Parts: sequence; structure tokens; C-alpha cells
Amino acid sequence: MLIKKETPHYTLFFIVIIFLFNTVAIHFFRKMSVSISFTDYSVYIAYLPYAYICAQLYILKRIAYLPLCLAYVFSSWGDYHDASLATATLLTCCIVLPLILSGECLQHMYGVKWSCGYLRKHSAARLIIISLVCPLASKLIMIAIGKSLPSLTQGDIGIYFATEKYHFNIINLMHLPFSALVFFPVFYNLHKFVFQKGFRSKSLVIFQNVAKHIDRKIMLWFSALILVNTLYFALSQSVSYRHYFTGAVYPLLLLLFVYGIQKHALPLVMMLWSLTVYALLLCLGDYLTPSSDAHFIASFMSVIIVFSIALQYLAVTKRNYQGAISRLKCINLINSSTGLRNVRALAQHCHQQSSITLCLIEITNLYLLGKYYGPAMAVQAKQRIAQHLMSEPDLFHAVYDPDNNQLIVQIDENRAGEVVPQLKIILRSINFSWNDTPLNYNFRLAWSVFHLPKARDINSFVHHLSFMAKNSDKIIIGFNDTDPELSSNISHLQGILGMINNALFNKNVLLYKQPIHGVNGDVYFEILSRLNVEDRILTPDVFLPVITEINCTTLFDLIVIEKTAKYLHRNKRNGISEKLSINIMPASLNTPDIAQRILDIFADYGVAAETVIFEITEDEAVIDSENATSNIRRLTSAGFKLAIDDFGVRHSNFERLSILRADILKIDGLFIKNITTDAVSRKIVESICNIAKLKNMSVVAEYVETSEQYDYLCETGVEYFQGYYFGKPELCS
Repeated sequence: MLIKKETPHYTLFFIVIIFLFNTVAIHFFRKMSVSISFTDYSVYIAYLPYAYICAQLYILKRIAYLPLCLAYVFSSWGDYHDASLATATLLTCCIVLPLILSGECLQHMYGVKWSCGYLRKHSAARLIIISLVCPLASKLIMIAIGKSLPSLTQGDIGIYFATEKYHFNIINLMHLPFSALVFFPVFYNLHKFVFQKGFRSKSLVIFQNVAKHIDRKIMLWFSALILVNTLYFALSQSVSYRHYFTGAVYPLLLLLFVYGIQKHALPLVMMLWSLTVYALLLCLGDYLTPSSDAHFIASFMSVIIVFSIALQYLAVTKRNYQGAISRLKCINLINSSTGLRNVRALAQHCHQQSSITLCLIEITNLYLLGKYYGPAMAVQAKQRIAQHLMSEPDLFHAVYDPDNNQLIVQIDENRAGEVVPQLKIILRSINFSWNDTPLNYNFRLAWSVFHLPKARDINSFVHHLSFMAKNSDKIIIGFNDTDPELSSNISHLQGILGMINNALFNKNVLLYKQPIHGVNGDVYFEILSRLNVEDRILTPDVFLPVITEINCTTLFDLIVIEKTAKYLHRNKRNGISEKLSINIMPASLNTPDIAQRILDIFADYGVAAETVIFEITEDEAVIDSENATSNIRRLTSAGFKLAIDDFGVRHSNFERLSILRADILKIDGLFIKNITTDAVSRKIVESICNIAKLKNMSVVAEYVETSEQYDYLCETGVEYFQGYYFGKPELCS
């Protein structure tokens, strides 16, 4: 802004300058105003000083009150030969005071920034108050003064207060709202250019680079606009073809601006609309006789007013839509849990680079600690690391969160060899704690310079970094993205993916069962699956991340369920009766028809629902999914029992037990391992048992490995036990 408030002298000087500027401007725009002459008087159609005053109040606010009022008084006093200082002051009060009062009202409602951007916030309230209520109020005040003081209605300035002619009054009531709605964008942007340095700089930059900002569609639209205006001007000069204005050219012009407001820059389109209407008004006198066409003039003004309101509504709607899209893009570039930029943001940043050096931080024990202490702890750990790294902008340019147990740091390509060891030292120096409990994290670092032929390759590059960090014996590993070693590792990874995918296709899944003993001597078994990949037996910690990555969890669970049903069917034929517990992953439960497919499998093999328990992990994906809750409800309604696995960690809590109507709670082994020595673990187990009793649920303790654990758990109220103390998993023969 050019407005400063360091000293009263400067403010006074600024007011004087604004007063002189306004006096000249109001006089000039009054002369530029469009009017139509009747026999003995003239009628304003577009009174440009009113739009000028509105725009200045938007930009300068209270500092414009005094110079604006004085300028309007002196300009009116000089422009009308029969005006006295008193009548000029009275006219000023009628025109300016409602606008000042409305500005104060809006400031009281919305604060000092009530006028920021006429297409932004509070646009509806400002449109109604400034552009409709205020001008109508001004005219009603003038009419009231004209009726009460008929002597003021004589002469040039008296036209403002005259009331005796019907047609004049209809048009006269409309010309101030007409000006405020139609011509305001031109004066608003003109004032911004004069008084706001930032807007002026931005406008000059755009003007200097105009060739880069104008595309083919804008040029075609602008050419069509010029062509239609030229056609209108030519028709207005022809006696034979004037009627084509309202029949063809005028509607075509409105359609062009409806298209323009949706496709092109809003300030430009609104300003062009103002200039186009001004050109239309200048041509009206070429073929209209005011005494006989006053109705048409009023109708024309009404259409322009309504269309201007509709155009501004479309402009506001478009800006809100663009703002929503922009916010959505920002949200898509941010990890919602940590608030750090994600891999999408990294890919967007890489799109502008020819090469980039990235270092991946693998926090190897974050998953286990997060499982014990909860996800909030893991989020805080990442935020702490990012905060420390971003405090060293000379070393680390940006931190990204790929939403797992990793962080990605952009480092200087020329200093990577010295920066990465410093990164290790910084990570070791950070003191982590959770609820006053000190925590230690283990880190592995993998870094490389990535040459970017295509921005979409960044995802696979991050995957390669992760692969190198996990499969290296070194804490720090650096490699070149064109090295044969990397290609070999990638080929190896792809080979593993192919083998696992082939094993799933051939249903090479092996079933193991581990006993779960009850205090009363009853026993049932949990089914544990292994994957047979080319005569190598893979455990879940190896193959589950892979099948999750390739979206094969549902296929895998269905294979396990079918093999379990087949095993129970064979046992039944051999006179063996067993009760089994099967795990279902959250992603599978989210599959819409999974429950029906499970019911069909057990029906085909003639297996009773009472012999099967389904174990689910109480994940947010299960609790908050309509598909998952519907599938669980169908399974329990069919007679299958439900067990909640790993209770006490991740998203599990007592409140959610009211959502999932489970029969069994399985306490996570993290609380069982140290139950004889850790008071916190004992309290947690006791609380779980008490809640389970209230809800008539059985409790299973996992990872029971000693007689001391067993004895204590029996005293606590645990009813079932699973672990090496009772038996290891055995292959289902």
C-alpha cells in the first residue's frame, strides 16, 4: 500500500493528494458518464463517479472518507453552474454517506479486512449492501428531499432530486445500482494498481510476459468478443438492421461472457464486461428515441443489472471452486498424520529438476515401538526428526514422509558424501521420549543421486532406496541409480514378487496349527499360514508385506479359508472333531462380497459355522468401513464366532468393543512377555480381563512361554493360553 502512518504530517499530505486526485477524477468520470437527452432534461444511464467512489472505499477504507467527501463537494459545485455549496454538500451526503455507513457496518461485521478481494469472502453481503442497498437508499433519500424541498429540483443539479416524470424516475432509480454493479471492476482494479504496490508489480510482470500467459483459446474468445462488438456497432448505424441487435447480437454477447467467466481470468473478463457495456450504452443514442423508448432503456438496464449479478455469482463460484481444488491439491501433498510433505509432493518437486539427491531414513524399530506405545508416538517421532533436520537448511533442503517407517531427506548433491554421515550423527543425538519414557531408535540410511528422465519414476526410486536400506548390513549405504548392483537388486526383488505371485496362483499355501488351551482342559487351534515358494517356506513377516503391496490379501485369505474348510471336511470324514481359528486381514474384510464367498466355501464342504472362529485385527479400516462391518455382521449372524486379535495395541481400545460384538479377546504378546516383571503390563492385562468379564467375552493370552506367566495369568482371570509353553505350530496333515 502507498498508505503510511508514520507521522501526522505524512497522513495529512496523503489526504491532500487524494483530495486533488479525486476532484479531477470525479469531474472526468462525470463527463464520461452516459446519459440520454429527453426534450427538456437528461437522464443518466451510467453514472461512473458512483462506481469510482465504491472502489476507493474498498481500497482505502476510512482514510478515503474525508478527501472523497471534499472532492465530491467541490467537483459538484464546479460542474453544475447553478449549484451552491449547500446543494453540492447535500448531494454529497446523499451519494457518499450511505456508502460510508455501509462500510462501517461491514467492518463491524467482518473486521478490517471486509473488502479484501471483491470476488472472495463476504462477496454476497458486499454485493447486496454496497451495490444494491446503498444506491437505492441514495435515490430514495434524493426523492424524499425533492418532495419535501421542491425548490431544489430546479437547474442542472436539481435533476438529481426531481420526481415529476415517471419514466425518468424508473431509469433514475436504476442508474446508481447499474454503475455499482457493472463498472465497479474497472475502477477497483484501477485503484489496486495505483495504491497497492504488490498488485502493481504482479500486473507489470504479467504484462511483460503477456505472450506466455495468453493461449489460443483466450485469443479466439477475445477475437470473437471484438467481432461481436464491431457487428453491434455496425448494426446500430443501420436503419434497416438495428432490430438485429436485440434479436441476435445481444444474446450472443451474453453467451460469450458466460463462457469467458468459466474459462478465463476473472478480473480480465469482468473488466471486459464493463467496457463492453459502456460501448453498448454509447451506441444506444444512435437508434433510440428516449421519449418513446424509455421502456426499452429500463428493460435493457434491468437485463444488464441481472446479468452482472449472475456473472459475479459465476465468478465467485469459480473462484471458490479453484480455491477448493487448490486446497485439495495441498492436502494431497501433505501426510495427514504428520503434517509433512508426502511422496506426491516429492514427485511434483522432482518434475522441475534434472537430478536430485535423496537420503532415505529407515527407522527399523519404529513399527514395534508404535505397536506397543501407539501410533501417536510414531507420528511424534517423525515430527521430531523432521524438526531437527529442517533447523539445518544448509545441509537438508526438505523432508518428506512416505507414510511408513521411513523419512526421505533431500540433500545437496555436491556435499552428499559429508552430509549423510552428519545426518547419522544428528539422528543419534536426538533425545526421544514418550510419556517421560526414554526411547531409542535404530536407523539405516540409503542415499543416491537420482537422474530424472521422468518424474513418475520417483516412486520406484524411493522403493529402491528402501530395498537397499533394508537389505544392507551397513548403517549407511550409497549407490548410483545407474549402477549394475542396483539393477541386480531390482531384478532380484522383481523375481521375489514373481515367485510369490506364482505361489498364490498355484495355491501353494501350507497350513500350520498351534494349540490354544483353556483352563478347563478344552483345546482349539489357530491356523497359521506359510507360503511354499519354490521349496522355500516363507513366514508371514516375509510374504505378507509383498501380497499387501500387490493387492492380493483377499485372494490369500480365501485360499487359507478354503484349505481350512477342506481340512475340517477331511477330519470330519475321519471322525476327528476340531475347532479352528482363522485370521482375516482388514483389507479382505473391506471387499464387498467376501462374507458371501466365505459362506459359500463352508457350505460347499459341509462345515458347521460353530467349528470356526474368525480372528480380525481391530484396525481403523475395519471399524470405519461400512463393507467391513456388514461382512462381520453376516459372518456372526451365520454362527461364526469372532475374536479380536492383538488387542491393546494400534487402534484397539475399550470404546471400540461396543462397535465390534466379539466373543473373544486376544491380548497382544507384548503385554505377556514381561507380565511377571512389568507393573504396567500387569495393569493393562487386568483391565482387559475386567472389561471382558463385563461383556461376557473370553480372554486369550498369546506368547505364553513360562510356567510363571501361566500361573500369574490364571490368577488374573485369563481363560485361554497360546504359546510355546503349550505347543509349537505343527503342519496340518
